[in-house]
Amino acid sequence: MPPRWIHKHYTFRIVVTVTPDDMEIPSGIQDKLVPERVVDGLPTMYCFETCPFCFKVKALLGSRGIEYSKVEVDPTFKTQMKWSQWGKVPIFVDVDGTQVTDSNYILHYIDSNDSNSFPRMGDDLDQDRWMEFSNEKLGKSIVAVIYTSYWTSVQALDYVTKVDNFSFGSRLINKWLGGFIMRMVGKSRAKMFDLPPRDNLQFQLDLMSTGIEGDFFGDDEPNGADYANFGILRSMQGLNGFDIVENHKIVSGWYGRMQKHSGV
Repeated sequence: MPPRWIHKHYTFRIVVTVTPDDMEIPSGIQDKLVPERVVDGLPTMYCFETCPFCFKVKALLGSRGIEYSKVEVDPTFKTQMKWSQWGKVPIFVDVDGTQVTDSNYILHYIDSNDSNSFPRMGDDLDQDRWMEFSNEKLGKSIVAVIYTSYWTSVQALDYVTKVDNFSFGSRLINKWLGGFIMRMVGKSRAKMFDLPPRDNLQFQLDLMSTGIEGDFFGDDEPNGADYANFGILRSMQGLNGFDIVENHKIVSGWYGRMQKHSGV
């Protein structure tokens, strides 16, 4: 008589305990005020010098002539941001301690409290589309180009050797270990696209150029999409791959106008 197999079915219940630190922090204006994080009584931005998302905010602040303080964050250990659950740059802290996270939300916050010169999120679908493009396509595309090799990665992180408030050991770690880490990040971003990094950036610029109507995305005057995409590309200036921007027949002209407008 052939053996009989007995199948037993087991039900497993997995219990996951979620602590406040594990919960996703929403983008935008945060509930908690942090006036102690304001430096010199001015709006304060916590940032990396070469961060493309930080350059978005710098471009808007520059265009409005808004004076602000800047806290340079250690890109490896983020010591200067241990107070924040968000943990990513930029973080903008207004003079009353209001903290705002995520670069596109920060752009809207600053504009709404200044001249209110471009539409709020949800009021202009084209602007929203191109602001999202800056995060999801353009930002990832430039990372794949800038950090295309270990050497270009180290070159991009050379600025940390000149940051006074970083210790000597921190500068070395951020440059040489940081270069290795960012090379890995560059590889992961490159895998998101079908084309090789340089070809992909060219493709994204071609696509982006279709949204530039008149002198800017906002036609006669820059809107949120202009600051968002200019900031991404401004972070490339002087680094590997910026020649692609300089040689683009439409984007190069727009870039020059945005640089003059923002002073960044």
